[in-house]
Order: sequence, then structure tokens, then C-alpha cells
Amino acid sequence: MADSNPKKFEDEMADLEAIVTKIDSGELSLEESIAAFERGVALVRSLNQKLDEIERRVEVLIRDSRGELKRSPYQGELGSSAKSEDPEEDDTF
Repeated sequence: MADSNPKKFEDEMADLEAIVTKIDSGELSLEESIAAFERGVALVRSLNQKLDEIERRVEVLIRDSRGELKRSPYQGELGSSAKSEDPEEDDTF
């Protein structure tokens, strides 16, 4: 059965943190630890997928040399390190 109401990113992150805490406590049996680890891996995959989807949707507003705002797709960390030769075009939010 597919989950018609997927969990929010923050809820899945809290679940992952709880799993890590349980595993780190040393109180779980080997079988419980492996099951918790498998659940954690599934949560990491889901969280990564959500981050990928969000990254594709993010747009950065950039002020051009005329002071007008224009939209450009998010370029990740690589895009933020590339500086424009025109300092007036580097006014990013």
C-alpha cells in the first residue's frame, strides 16, 4: 500500500536521529540493530530524494547591472563560488 500522505522532511529527520540514538545506546539486540539500521538507510534514501527534488525547484533571484531582478536556476555550491566579473551583477540574495 502506497503512503498517500508522505512524511515531512523534518519528521523523517527526527525519525533518523531517534534511530541513530537507539543504535548508539547499545541497548538493542543484534537483530533490532540491523532492523533499525535498515530503516535508517531507507530514511536516508528518502531524505536524499526529497533534497534532490527541492534543489530542482529552487531558483535564485539575481540583480543584474541595471538593478532588475532576474531568475536563474539554482546551481548548487559550484554556482555560488563562481563570481561574475561585473561586481554589480554579484548582488545575490
